[in-house]
Amino acid sequence: MNQAPAGDGHGSGTYVGGSVTGNGIAVGAGASARYTSMSAPADESHQALLQAIRDLSEDLKRYPVTSETQELSARLEETEQQVTTTGRAEPGVLDRLRTALEAASGVLGAITSATALGTAVAGIVGG
Repeated sequence: MNQAPAGDGHGSGTYVGGSVTGNGIAVGAGASARYTSMSAPADESHQALLQAIRDLSEDLKRYPVTSETQELSARLEETEQQVTTTGRAEPGVLDRLRTALEAASGVLGAITSATALGTAVAGIVGG
């Protein structure tokens, strides 16, 4: 899409033309851009894991911040990053997530999204 220059009538302004795919571009003072390549999860179990991670991450925003919930948030982010980047979660990442989830269980109680995440992790690693 091309767009005519916008400006002050004195020949200055911005012109936008063409298209960009697979990159991030930022122009101007203080501008920034971020591009994250995202792969689809490899299989249904990783798709379920990713959804459970996102649901629990959203639910955690409504809980008090404790050392356990901070650790769980970090492990959720780590696992989500790995799944969206590679399409799967490695066993070590899943072990750290499971440990953090168990440690935070006292704070979270029987929150549905935490239970769903535990089920999704167990579906991948077994047990």
